Amino acid sequence: EILSGAVPGVGGAGAASSSRASAAATTGAPATGGAAARTGAAVRSGAAARGCPAAASAAPDAMAVTMTAELADCFETKRAGVRAVLEAVWRAFPDRPAWIFGTDGRFRALESTWRARAGAAAANWLAAATWAARRHPDALLLDVGSTTTDVVPIVGGRVAARGRTDIERLAAGELVYTGVLRTPVCAIVRRVRLRGGWCRVAAEHFAIAADAHRWLGRIGAAEYTCETPDGRGTSRRECAGRLARMVCGDLESVSAAEVTSIARQVVDEQRRQIAAAIRQVVRRLGAAAPRVALTAGCGHALAAEAARDAGLEPVALTGAWGAGATTAPALAVACLLAERLARGGRPTRPGSPTPPGSLTRPGGLVRPRGPARANSPAQPSGPARPRAPAQVGGASPPRGRVARGRRRRAEQAAAPGRAVQP
Repeated sequence: EILSGAVPGVGGAGAASSSRASAAATTGAPATGGAAARTGAAVRSGAAARGCPAAASAAPDAMAVTMTAELADCFETKRAGVRAVLEAVWRAFPDRPAWIFGTDGRFRALESTWRARAGAAAANWLAAATWAARRHPDALLLDVGSTTTDVVPIVGGRVAARGRTDIERLAAGELVYTGVLRTPVCAIVRRVRLRGGWCRVAAEHFAIAADAHRWLGRIGAAEYTCETPDGRGTSRRECAGRLARMVCGDLESVSAAEVTSIARQVVDEQRRQIAAAIRQVVRRLGAAAPRVALTAGCGHALAAEAARDAGLEPVALTGAWGAGATTAPALAVACLLAERLARGGRPTRPGSPTPPGSLTRPGGLVRPRGPARANSPAQPSGPARPRAPAQVGGASPPRGRVARGRRRRAEQAAAPGRAVQP
């Protein structure tokens, strides 16, 4: 699912932040529908936040892109996922130059990123932290989203993260794979207190974190934006049924009070996991560790609770970023590009938008629709294949030993001052 929103800025910078991948990323279809509209509205609202260079132009001159969708298991490799996202971005915005934000903190043109395909994966957290550091030089960015939580330290106005890749960040405590929507309940807890004792939960995809947060009233039906495990609705009763199934029960055998107890234990465990990651990061930083946590994302309430548990003072970014704090990376990457364009800087030479080349998918090699233009990223970057010398008279060079002899004598005859060998 490619979440995109065009936000005007100085130089006309828009934003496209990719989340988990589905048909839009796989087929390269433009991002439309509820998720894209919600993100677009949030980014447009947040663009008016203090410190973000914004203009009155409604049509962006450029698109700023950051992604996490490349990890989706519909792609055989993360490299294939990056290429799928880049192709989807080009198809959604074919007449706008797209700048891709990388894990080195730099923007690159879509064509350059397509050829390299390195450094573009999972850079959304860095975009949000880089922009947050403009106003909060010493803080801990705590962005709790639908699936993951980012714990990013900012020290002295610079991002002080130890990890850059997902693996490095998981090991450093800077990435926690838990969120308020899509995380399976069986990945959060292995047992719950029930009827005076401990009860193990089923290792099945019966319920997700959104069911617990929805039942407890922490999110509304409109905020339950992901698919439900059983394909049913998002009402509180349907969420309760899924939670009861986690202990192999249903609403006929598990009471509402017991469902509430299960839901609270799930949310409490999420809070403990995030707080433990915060403490791990703070211990590493020592005396330089910030004492303020900037909370963002659709799970900002959970982020604030975890920050307090870890001894930090939570500060909601919604106060400065508005609704854009819900989709902080999309707002941040747009503002960073707008700032760069306002200074007259060009990260690389943009040129005219060109379609990416063929896309590798699990099913094989799929060619894009229509022929690729000249200088397309699909063209090989290696040396050109040498051509055989043309024969005198413009005819195609003959082949074989006899033909080579004839061609040699013809070349010698054409050279002035040289005798022809018999």
